[in-house]
Amino acid sequence: MNKILIVSLSALLSAPTFAGMQPFSANNLPENWPNYEIQNYNAQVENGYDGPLSNILVIYDPSIKPEQLNRYLMQQTAIANKAHDINNIEYRRNIVAAIPMKLEGDNVAEVADSFSFGDFDEIRRKYGASVVSLVINSNLADRQCGVQTSYHTVSVFNEACSLPTLLAHEWGHVDRLGHEYEHTQSHFEDDNYAWRCGGKPTIMSADLNYNQFDLNEFYSDPNVTRGGEACGTVTANNAKVLKESIAHPNSYWQNVTPLEKIGNVTIALDENQSSEFEKVITVTRDGDVSQAASIEVYSDAVTAVPATDYQELAKRVEFAPNETTKTVSLQLVNPAPTDAICDDGERTLKLGTRWGEKLGSSNQLDFTVKTPEDTLASCAKDKEPEPTPTPAPDNGNDGGGGGGSTGLLSLFGLALLLFRRRN
Repeated sequence: MNKILIVSLSALLSAPTFAGMQPFSANNLPENWPNYEIQNYNAQVENGYDGPLSNILVIYDPSIKPEQLNRYLMQQTAIANKAHDINNIEYRRNIVAAIPMKLEGDNVAEVADSFSFGDFDEIRRKYGASVVSLVINSNLADRQCGVQTSYHTVSVFNEACSLPTLLAHEWGHVDRLGHEYEHTQSHFEDDNYAWRCGGKPTIMSADLNYNQFDLNEFYSDPNVTRGGEACGTVTANNAKVLKESIAHPNSYWQNVTPLEKIGNVTIALDENQSSEFEKVITVTRDGDVSQAASIEVYSDAVTAVPATDYQELAKRVEFAPNETTKTVSLQLVNPAPTDAICDDGERTLKLGTRWGEKLGSSNQLDFTVKTPEDTLASCAKDKEPEPTPTPAPDNGNDGGGGGGSTGLLSLFGLALLLFRRRN
C-alpha cells in the first residue's frame, strides 16, 4: 500500500451512541454564513472567474440520500470559497461530479486503509478532477470525522460530524495546510499553523471541542482581525502557505487537465410518455456529438417533500458517441393515507442538470404535486372526531377556575398535616 502522510480531523465525541446516524443538517447556520441556496448547483464559481481551480470528484456511499448530500456539498463549497475571499486569495473549489459507490470499511480509518493512491486516478481523470473526496456513513468507532491522504479526502456524513467547514478543512490539508502547533506531529514548516482569534478557532483547527458553528470561517492569517485580535502570526499563517501552494508550478491540479466543454444540454417533459405519477424527461445535447459525454439530472425540493411527494432523482445520463437524446423518469408518489400530507395545497420541486462531463448545464423544469383526491378522502375518513369534553359535576364551588391548582394545594396541605402529626 503506497501511503504517505495522513492528517486526520478527530471528533471529540462526548455525546451518546448515534443510533441511526442522523444526516447532516445546517438549519442553525448563522445568518452571515454562506448557504448553498444563495447560488444554484451550477454556479459554485462565479461567471468570468479565470483563476486557479480545485476541481473535486465526490464519491459517496449509496446509503446517503442524494438530495441531502448535494445540499451539503454546495454549502461546504460555498463556505470554502468564502474563506478564500476573506483571506484575499484568488482560488475556487468546484465539484465536477458526485458518484455513488460502495466502499470498503465502516469508518474513516477503515475506508482510508482500503485504497491506494492509484485506485481512483482513472475515474478522477475521466471527470477532469484534481481531488477525490470520499463521503461516507460511519459507525464512528475510530472517532474520526475526516482524513486526508495525498490528493484524497475521506469525511463523514453524520450529524456528529456536521461541522460546516469539514470539507474545507480536509481540502486545506490537500493544499499543505496544518493544524495548530500543539496538534502537529511533524514540524516541516515554521509558518503553517492554525490559530484562534476573537475567542474562536480558524478552519484548520484540530480542536473540535466547541460549538460546531462557533468558529471563524477562514484560514489563519495575521492580516485578518476579529474582535481587535490578529487571526494569525508569523508562525500561524495558513493563508500564506495556501497562496504558495497555488502558485507552485507542480501543483497537484496541474496533473489533471480540466475537461473541455463540447456542448450543452436541454431538458423537457415528454407529455406523451408521462403519466400522473411518472414524468418522463428527455435530455438532449448539442455541439460536438461525436464524443462520449455525460451529465447528471437531479431533483431538488422547493416545498415538496422527498420520499412523500416524489422519489429523489440523481441520475447520471451517459451519451455514447453520436447519441443525442436520452430519457430519465421522475417518480411522483401516491402514498397511503398514513404517509400522505393530508392537505389539498400544491407543493413544488425542480429538476435540472449539473456536473457535466464535457457538457454544459441545461434549463430547469418546475413540477407541482398535490395529494390525490381519493387519498384526501381517506385522510378525512381516518380522522377520529374529537371527543366532547364531559362537564365537571357541580359541587357547589363558586367560580370555575383553578381546579388543577386547587387539587395540588389540597394534597400539599394533607401532606403537611401528616408531617406535623409524625413530629
